[in-house]
Amino acid sequence: MVEVAAALGPYLLVVALSFLWALTEILQTFRSDVRRALRSGWSALLIGINVIFALLIFALARYLTPPSVNPYLLALGVGVGWQALLRTRINLLQPLTPEAGEAISLSLSDLYGRFQGFCREQIDRSLLSGRVRLLEQAIRLPAEELEYQVRLFAHASVLHSPDKVEAYLKKLRELGAQERALALASYLLAHGGYDLLQERLKAMEK
Repeated sequence: MVEVAAALGPYLLVVALSFLWALTEILQTFRSDVRRALRSGWSALLIGINVIFALLIFALARYLTPPSVNPYLLALGVGVGWQALLRTRINLLQPLTPEAGEAISLSLSDLYGRFQGFCREQIDRSLLSGRVRLLEQAIRLPAEELEYQVRLFAHASVLHSPDKVEAYLKKLRELGAQERALALASYLLAHGGYDLLQERLKAMEK
């Protein structure tokens, strides 16, 4: 049992680090709707591909490095820096002379970037219906009520300055009632998050 755990330990370390890497990408992109984004199957696919790719690189590294290399240090290096491979360009066909034309190459960065963008787009689509429905509920309320909620958010938040929010609210007063309500609701959704706007709408309905 101890030998099995020792053998699997480096692989588990690679899994954990690559999982955290992919999770960070999702959290940064969908920070206003993290809970629902993580429930999307596309998030699981993005994380899974990251983990599989990192494990393949680690297995290749174990095969190419001497047995004396500490597997945990190797796993740490792969887990932290495996995406450096995505910045490389692999030449599939290299002409013998410059006159023969350019090399035919494969950019792993481009492939991963397209896959990453595809997953993010699919995650965003899976969130759209719920977010649109929430905005529709919000804009039925008077703009003054939504402005009050934004002001409450600004004073409750540690990161958002009430003075900057007040300047933003002043600009919005130049808009029509419906456009102003939509802008205020969108502000709460983007900065406060899906759960906050949903909770505040339920509180205002009571």
